[in-house]
Amino acid sequence: MGTANQRGTRLRAVGETVSETLTANRPKPPNRLARAGIAVGRSRPLLLLVLILGLSAYMAVVYPVSFPTSSNIAAVLLDAAQAGILVVGMTVLMIGGAFDLSIGGVLALTGVVAGVLAKDFGVAAPLALLAGVLLGSFCGLANGLIVTRLGINALIATLATVGIFRGITQLISGTGVNSIGNEFAKLGQSVFLGLQSPFWVMLIVVVAGAFGVSRVRFFRQFYYVGGNAQAATLSGIKVDRVMLLGFILMGTLAGLAGVVSASRLDAAVVTAGTGVELKVITATVLGGASLKGGEGTVVGGFLGVLFIAIVQNALIISHVSVFWQGIVIGVVLLVAVSVDLLARRGR
Repeated sequence: MGTANQRGTRLRAVGETVSETLTANRPKPPNRLARAGIAVGRSRPLLLLVLILGLSAYMAVVYPVSFPTSSNIAAVLLDAAQAGILVVGMTVLMIGGAFDLSIGGVLALTGVVAGVLAKDFGVAAPLALLAGVLLGSFCGLANGLIVTRLGINALIATLATVGIFRGITQLISGTGVNSIGNEFAKLGQSVFLGLQSPFWVMLIVVVAGAFGVSRVRFFRQFYYVGGNAQAATLSGIKVDRVMLLGFILMGTLAGLAGVVSASRLDAAVVTAGTGVELKVITATVLGGASLKGGEGTVVGGFLGVLFIAIVQNALIISHVSVFWQGIVIGVVLLVAVSVDLLARRGR
């Protein structure tokens, strides 16, 4: 009996020792600062917000006279307006597993057509601008039909159509349209609260896009399509119709960006939008969209656009050659894609 009690006592002592050892070796929970760092690292929009604030603070300290001024802030936001409109459509497409390389060509074509209608044919400015937006929708429809009906890869299809759109733009108006008049510039040059109207147009598009992607059932379907198109089809989602409407939305927003830009400049040039697809795709990937599809947010894409605009503004203020801007954006895209691939491998 005594022996049994002694054994029980020894076993309890051993158990207590093991428990104390495990408790001592258990990793301590991260403190608040560490938890905040982990949250920022896992959320691309939060990381972008931190980078934007950090870069802005650095520039404000180093260039206190030129950077933190109302005029410079307005210039940054105005510079972000065009890409901010486009990033909404690109985010939707990339969530669905596709992208559009023809947006620069659509932007130039719609701006030139709207300008020609207003200047050469005397069409009222609102109707000319509306015609440009509708033309963008038609271009998006053409892209969507090529991809969904003919089954041609979106990369090849839109790479082909961008040449077609720019060629048509050249045929319509050789070098573009200048001093359009007929109140055409009113939309793009009016000022509200110290900011030009393109910024407010972009803000409306971004807010509407963010609400739609996060709350509207139709846009939520793009996540299922991008995540697994075959499973989406089996669950009853009409994948081709969803992607077709995604391309139409992208074309419509490219048309809107084209006419707004032409209105702001009171001119439409055939070279408008050159390289804008690289900037927009970079911003979308920076914001958390995956090249594989199924991921991304409009807010993240917009923050990506804002980050790139601030980087470009910082380079200009720092008197860095304009040719470096393309190099910087290319490097940022490579880094963003690399981070995306590493994140996917780590899951």
